[in-house]
Amino acid sequence: MVKIYLIIFLFCFSGTLLITPFFRYLAKKFKILDYPRPRSRKVHTQPVPRWGGLGIYFGLLLGIAILYFFSSEFKFLLVYKDTLYSGGKLIRYLELDKQLSGVLIATSLIVILGMIDDKRGVSPIVKLLTQIIAAYIAMDYGVRILGLTLPFVSKFYYFPVLISQIVTVIWLVGFMNTINLVDGLDGLATGIVAIAAYTFFIISILQAETKIVFLAKQLNLAALLSIGLCAASLGFLCHNFYPAKIFLGDTGSMLLGFLLGTIAVIGTLKATAVIAIFIPILVIGLPVADVVFAVIRRFYKGQPIFEADKGHFHHRLLRLGWTQKEIVFLVYIVTLILSQGAILLTVFRGSK
Repeated sequence: MVKIYLIIFLFCFSGTLLITPFFRYLAKKFKILDYPRPRSRKVHTQPVPRWGGLGIYFGLLLGIAILYFFSSEFKFLLVYKDTLYSGGKLIRYLELDKQLSGVLIATSLIVILGMIDDKRGVSPIVKLLTQIIAAYIAMDYGVRILGLTLPFVSKFYYFPVLISQIVTVIWLVGFMNTINLVDGLDGLATGIVAIAAYTFFIISILQAETKIVFLAKQLNLAALLSIGLCAASLGFLCHNFYPAKIFLGDTGSMLLGFLLGTIAVIGTLKATAVIAIFIPILVIGLPVADVVFAVIRRFYKGQPIFEADKGHFHHRLLRLGWTQKEIVFLVYIVTLILSQGAILLTVFRGSK
């Protein structure tokens, strides 16, 4: 598997790095620009092209396509199928090629939504409904939180179908909006996702050392998607770090959030223990905390939940005199520390 990890990393990184200037050109041509507004949460002073997420999207597609057409090992992984039973009852079929197809279809819907939103804006309710539809598409193709191992009894508990659907949708939509809301400074969201994706890669590799075949296969797929997402994020970061030449836009921030949430469902949550739920959340702990406080703050002030403001963590530091670079590096360091904590937690659980 080492070879295909290297292949997808190289092609996702180089593909995103090289194709992003093209989408920067298109964004300028079609006036898909993020204009500074004095009373908004914007901190840039000149119009900056959006649609940066398209570079990440096509960079990822390139990496996956190269593996699909030229790697027999990748094809062998995708053809794996299994059935999941509980108490002699069929729970569901596991088909890795179907899961990947669902991720790509749902991701494409998110990208289309983001492109429209970056161009002329989309109402919060339409955006939320489309996000839910995308989550349902992925879930219908097998990306689903099936249940958890109950603490102290070491017995896996399968959620009822409705509960499984609700938990999965909330998880995926939550990740999308968390990354979307934290995308407020040059390179901030992109760097967080690159660190988180690399952490998910390490965690998936560590957990893949299992004798349960279907878990190992799922974790291998999660590791591939993780390292591809990490590479694409790093490739885009070359254009997005301060001073940014292009922004993620909603196209990119929702895409990154959705992919992180999906990878967590396919990979890190497959450890099944209750504590596994907290590992992905721990990795992006700072953005999650920032979003939680934002929701509480807006509710307390009587503001709409989805209305942007300048009360985020990074805005407060800017008012205290910190520079954009200083804030971004601080967040990177905190995310790296939390990521190391998540990896150690995984190792600790695996040794028990």
